[in-house]
Amino acid sequence: MVLLFAAMQVAELPMLVLPPGDGGWVVRIETSGGFTGRGSGSFTASSAGEVRCVSPACPARLVPEVQQSIARLVADIPVAGDVSLRSPAGNSGICNDCVTTTMTVQRRNGDGERTIQFRWDESTLGAIPREVLRLHSAVIALARVH
Repeated sequence: MVLLFAAMQVAELPMLVLPPGDGGWVVRIETSGGFTGRGSGSFTASSAGEVRCVSPACPARLVPEVQQSIARLVADIPVAGDVSLRSPAGNSGICNDCVTTTMTVQRRNGDGERTIQFRWDESTLGAIPREVLRLHSAVIALARVH
């Protein structure tokens, strides 16, 4: 019984603080659901070069080229107040065993701090802006290239 309980627990992804200064950003990706109910991994990265993953394949820090590439992708993310740019209100309900992805982007620029959150599963992926999916792919790739 103890083994079953331990297998059901999910590791918490540490929070990263939005770095100071103009151009600071944090991208946090959390997944849940799927067949096991535990998602497919969680990742967070910041403009300070910090990286945290719930994975043994997580790099210690972002290399400068990757950090700059992710910074460009973060700058492309739509932050307009129009809710239609964000994501469907939740899961579609069509896909009970789908992995749900929640990506939170925090950034600071001359206008102040902004936070926007996107949520999708396989059945609602088409409603997510391409810029968001490019950023998601770049952060997820961190665990693969390490």
